[in-house]
Amino acid sequence: MSEENKMLTREEWIVKIQSEGKNETIRSEMIRLGFWEAPHLSEEEREQQAKEDEEYKEVQKELQALQKQSKQLKDIDFLLKEARKRRIEESKQRRAERKEQREKAQAEAKEKWEQYRETHVIHVGDGVSSGLSSFDADEAKLMQHKLPLIRSALQLSEDMGFTLSEIKWLTYHRNTATINHYTRFTIPKKNGGNREISAPKTKLRKAQTWVKANILDNLAVHDAAYGFVNGKSTVNNAKPHIGKDAVIKFDLKDFFPSISFVRVRGLFESFGYSRAISTLFALICTEPPRKEVEFDGKMYYVAMSDRQLPQGACTSPTITNLLCRRLDEKLTQLATDKGFTYTRYADDLTFSGKEESLNQLGSLMNNVRSIVAFEGFVVNEEKTRVLRAGRRQRVTGIVVNEKANLTRKDIRSFRALLHNVEQRGLDEENHKNHPHFWDYINGYVSYVQMVRPDIGQKFAAQVLRIAEKYGLPVRVHA
Repeated sequence: MSEENKMLTREEWIVKIQSEGKNETIRSEMIRLGFWEAPHLSEEEREQQAKEDEEYKEVQKELQALQKQSKQLKDIDFLLKEARKRRIEESKQRRAERKEQREKAQAEAKEKWEQYRETHVIHVGDGVSSGLSSFDADEAKLMQHKLPLIRSALQLSEDMGFTLSEIKWLTYHRNTATINHYTRFTIPKKNGGNREISAPKTKLRKAQTWVKANILDNLAVHDAAYGFVNGKSTVNNAKPHIGKDAVIKFDLKDFFPSISFVRVRGLFESFGYSRAISTLFALICTEPPRKEVEFDGKMYYVAMSDRQLPQGACTSPTITNLLCRRLDEKLTQLATDKGFTYTRYADDLTFSGKEESLNQLGSLMNNVRSIVAFEGFVVNEEKTRVLRAGRRQRVTGIVVNEKANLTRKDIRSFRALLHNVEQRGLDEENHKNHPHFWDYINGYVSYVQMVRPDIGQKFAAQVLRIAEKYGLPVRVHA
């Protein structure tokens, strides 16, 4: 079989069609098989035909290349769609996994938060809650002062004998409250006017008593402090000023109200306690002055100013003594430098000196005012006194001109009172309806015994006779 009539395989046909083009292959096969008679062309026409055939083949090749490229592009689109679809599925899966992890973390965080709330105080009211999450304490300082180590609000409540809920209830601050932890009443001041007393109710009194006994009483106050200090009295405060040529008296204005919540909190922090625990202590020991307001048949207690030391809480006097340690140190040094003696009984500052020191009196008084102002207090100028030896000199009610003494007027008045009570009975002489008149009488006798033992013994013997006559309880010892 000639090469021309040789049968082509399938693969060869494909190669031939791809190289010559489908139409040209069909035409050449038809001519070879006799179905098509090639036209008789001139040489020029054959060259033109060959040229056209060649161009046709080139066009076919380009077309095949474009078809192949088009097929590849279709494949790329498909692959891109598949890849995009796969990425979307993977992204959904990752989001689902992250959501599951996030929900698990949130559940764990919520559980931890609930556990934390069960053992901590989270919020105690607007303006006083900062630092409740800070439990950094100076335990070395606490141990040095022999103070109890308190690391959490739960521990504090347990040490005090309360539940944590009760601590939250006692310490929560509201500007307008429907409950009041204090009973308020007024007592007359010695020099006129009334003094408001805020007496804590049972549970708060228990908490304050614990703070005083376990913390405040374990800390030393300055030697110049005599008020509310165990073993010291008004007589002890007065004795250093006996027989001086001049006694200078200052009074601190609004003494307890000037001690704010922030200062009390800072005091407990200075002992070594954390900000969180110091905040709770300060809330237990302070309270804003409140006014009772009735609205829609309900009583509200409205805060009239910021939290401060209440007069009537057992913690207030000791806190003032501890806060005044630096004041007492500075004033003691000032007095020593100027040749004077200094003592402080609560808000009463007393200086005294001999004649040779009195040329420093003006400088002393100006410096006292400056130091008092620097320490955050204000001198009540209306009560500032300079008492010379030629007139009666009284220090915390005790006459100190020559010895510790009481005024003749006070002694005569009380002697007359005892005489009338012995003659007429207790109720007949209680003209001012004093609720604890017998206790007042016994207390004053003890006071006289302390200042003037000679007169006090006589008064005590008379009180014993009155007690026996009217069946009253014995309070004093003759």
